[in-house]
Amino acid sequence: RGRAPPVAPSRGFAGGKLAGGGRPPTTTAAQGGAARRLREDLAAQRENSARMFGYLAAVVLGMTGLTYASVPLYRLFCQATGYGGTVQTSRDTIEQVIAAYDRDPVPAEQLRPIRVSFNTDVASGLEWSFRPAQREVVATPGESTLAFFTVKNHSDRPLTGVSAYNVAPQKAGAYFHKIQCFCFEEQMLQPGEEVDMPVFFYIDPALATDRRLRGVSTLTLSYTFFKSGDARMPAAPDLGPAVAPNTGGAALAAASTPAR
Repeated sequence: RGRAPPVAPSRGFAGGKLAGGGRPPTTTAAQGGAARRLREDLAAQRENSARMFGYLAAVVLGMTGLTYASVPLYRLFCQATGYGGTVQTSRDTIEQVIAAYDRDPVPAEQLRPIRVSFNTDVASGLEWSFRPAQREVVATPGESTLAFFTVKNHSDRPLTGVSAYNVAPQKAGAYFHKIQCFCFEEQMLQPGEEVDMPVFFYIDPALATDRRLRGVSTLTLSYTFFKSGDARMPAAPDLGPAVAPNTGGAALAAASTPAR
């Protein structure tokens, strides 16, 4: 009387043992399982990080390659299509040119003379001077025209340069065809050497039928000399041999306007 009855052990646990002979899980075993899961998670994270780094490195390398390739590819596109005022190179034979004009002739009244002015520049790193021998020429579409340029090496060592060119307005580039030119060819000048270089070209009469160029009576042909190997220099197009549609002597005389 007055004493609490003894507490009987639970059915599943008696004498510090689980029913069936087992023992309760210890704290050390639980910690070991958690540590193993943590190591597995860290390994998976490292693997994902390495995979992501590989993807990012490939993207960076690809973008770097495209950065270097985009400029020459764009220039090749311009040279092949005349886009951006890039001068075309004639790849038709004289017979093909004449046949094309016979099939779709341009009215004589539309073959207005075109005044062609010249602009010259030298890229940094090349100790040359470069100027046109004449300020401008008057060219008749369909007739070849000759112009000269003078270049001089002002350094005390031999230097090699390469020139590139374009036409303004830009839309006229598709109608401006060079026949013979010093462009895209290496030109080596000895110290103090000065030379005259010719440019032989013609303007396609189809320019007169282009509505975008109505009223255009003046074109500007611009040349820039780069030091050979300069990354800024565009690659030369491979468009086949160039042929003049007309080599009349009157066109050659048009190059006689002196520069001032």
